[in-house]
Amino acid sequence: MATVDQLEARVGGRAHKRGLIPRTPAAQRLLADAATWLATEYADTVLGTVLRSVAPGQAELAVRLHPAAPPLVIAASDDGRVTAAGATAMAGPGYHRFVGRVLERLATDVGVEWTDGDGATTFADRPSAERGYLAWLGPQLTRARVALGRGERAIHVGMPAGTKVTSDAAIVTTLGPRDEAWLDAAIADPRVALDVTPWWADATDGRYLLDRALVMMWLEVRWRPPAVAGEGELLDEVHRLLSRAYPADPGLPYPWHAWAELCTHRGINDQMARQAAGHAAREPEPVPLTGYRRDPVRVSHEGWALDIPGAWAERRTAEEWWAGGAGRAITLAATRTGGPDGTPMSPQAFLEQFAADLGPGALDHRAGDVVGRARMATDASSGVEIGVLEGYSAIRGSGAAIRIEFEDPEDWRWAVETWRSLAPA
Repeated sequence: MATVDQLEARVGGRAHKRGLIPRTPAAQRLLADAATWLATEYADTVLGTVLRSVAPGQAELAVRLHPAAPPLVIAASDDGRVTAAGATAMAGPGYHRFVGRVLERLATDVGVEWTDGDGATTFADRPSAERGYLAWLGPQLTRARVALGRGERAIHVGMPAGTKVTSDAAIVTTLGPRDEAWLDAAIADPRVALDVTPWWADATDGRYLLDRALVMMWLEVRWRPPAVAGEGELLDEVHRLLSRAYPADPGLPYPWHAWAELCTHRGINDQMARQAAGHAAREPEPVPLTGYRRDPVRVSHEGWALDIPGAWAERRTAEEWWAGGAGRAITLAATRTGGPDGTPMSPQAFLEQFAADLGPGALDHRAGDVVGRARMATDASSGVEIGVLEGYSAIRGSGAAIRIEFEDPEDWRWAVETWRSLAPA
C-alpha cells in the first residue's frame, strides 16, 4: 500500500501446479527456480539472492535489486502459498515500477498467480507511482527540517537502516549530502528532490546507470584497495556502470576524481579509467569527495550500536556482525532476553548466565542502563598470538556478546574502550 510513510510492493497468491501429475511445487523448489530465473533474466540488475528455510515447509528468497533499496522478499510454503513484499520508496518510482514488472513476469514464467494483497499499488501506473513516492518523500523532508531545528545534523533521508554515516551537512541521502537551502527548496517543491532519487524514470538510461553507481560509491565502497571477498567485484561493478553511462549521456556530472581513485585502488587501466583520470587532473577536486565510508560510521546490529572506521570491511548474518581492518577485528552478536513468562531479563541476570566464567579478574562496566563484564586474553590458535577481549553488555530485555581481536599488544586500551562504547541503538 502507499501511505505518507511508505511505498511498497505487497502481493500474495498461489503457485501453479506442475508436472504430468499436477502437483504443487515445494517451497524450496519454487524459490530456487525463481532465483535462477531472476539471475538469468535480470543479470545486470540482481545484486544477490539469499534462499533460506524459515520453518518446516516454509522458505524465503531475499533478492537485492538496487543498492538503495532493501531486498524484495518472496516467501513460499509447501501448500502453494506465495507472498512478495519489499519497500520501494527509497529508490524511487522507477524502481517501484521495475519491481512490479519483475513480479508480473515472475508470475508468468515461474508459475504464480497473484490474487490478493495491494496489487493496485504494486502494479501501479506511472502517475500513481510518482504520487506515492512524493507522498512518502514530503514527510521525510519535513521531519528532517524539524530535526535540524533541534540542532541535529546529518539527518538521514531515504538512507538504508543499519548504518549511520558521519557528515557536517544538513541531511545525507543515498546520492550524497545536501545543505539547508536545498532542503528548504525541496520542502517547498518536492520535485526539487528528484536529484536525490536514485531511480526516478522508468528507463534504464545513462542517468539511471550513473545514479546506481553513485549509490554504491556513497554507501558501499571502501576507499582503499580491496581486502576481502566481494570488494573487488564491487569496484568492478561501479566502473562497469559508469563506463556504460558515459557513452549514453556524456553530459552528466560524473564523479571523475572518485572514479579515477576507484580505478587506482582496483588496478583498472582501460580506456575509460584513463579518461576518468584525465578529467580528474583537469577539474578541481569536489568537496566533499564522493563516499561516506571515508569517515567513521555507526553500525547497528540487533538493537546495539558501535562506531567503527568507515573503511573497515563488514560481514553480516542473522546471527552476528563482523568488521575488521588494520590488525583489528570485532564480532558482535545480540539478542532480546526474557524469562519463560516473557518478562524481560535484567542485565545482572544476563551477565550471571553468560559471563559468570570470566573469572575474578574480569573487568566490570556500567554506563547508564548498560552493565557489562569482560576479560582480556591471548589466542595463538592460528599460529600467531593475538590479543582478545571477550565481553558482554546488557540492558533490561537485551544482551550482547562481543569479541575484539588485535595484533598490536598496545591496542588493549582501544579494545577496552570499544567494548565500553557498545550501547543500545
